Amino acid sequence: MSSEEVKQKIIISAIECIEADGMQKATIRKIAERAGVNVAAVNYHFGSKEQLLKIALRATLQESFVNNVNDYQELWKSNTREALKLFLTETLKGAVNFPNVTKAHFSEVFNHNNYDTDSLLALSNFMTDFHQLIKPVLKQQDDRSRFSTVQLFSTILIVGMMPDLFREFLGIDLKETSN
Repeated sequence: MSSEEVKQKIIISAIECIEADGMQKATIRKIAERAGVNVAAVNYHFGSKEQLLKIALRATLQESFVNNVNDYQELWKSNTREALKLFLTETLKGAVNFPNVTKAHFSEVFNHNNYDTDSLLALSNFMTDFHQLIKPVLKQQDDRSRFSTVQLFSTILIVGMMPDLFREFLGIDLKETSN
């Protein structure tokens, strides 16, 4: 296995550990065990647990937002409303199926009131770009369309992080529906 393949396996294992145990309980030892490598290999490739988790979370944002938007690249041009519907559906599925990863992106805000994180910066930048993409569908003034963009993301994130809270109200299990 090449060095790059080992790194990818470790990143995937870190993401799996975050989802299985939560951000706080994801340890280098658990990640290494899941990846089938020793702790030294994890430290060699990433230097620290913090650096590995930062890279792992960056990868999940890339997949969840950037790749998801790009999946509908042609549709955004021809039918923005349909592309928006598909994007939001896929984003909600991801958040519901991976609530601990979703929560991990906000752990510094929730636990330490720290807004200066890679995840929040990436999300802010994405929302700015996304707003420009969906603005024609919203047909609102800029300030109102920005607020609508925030509402869309807030809804997805809150429901995604706490799907069980909404199960009774909605009358459906979002985890089952999204599979």
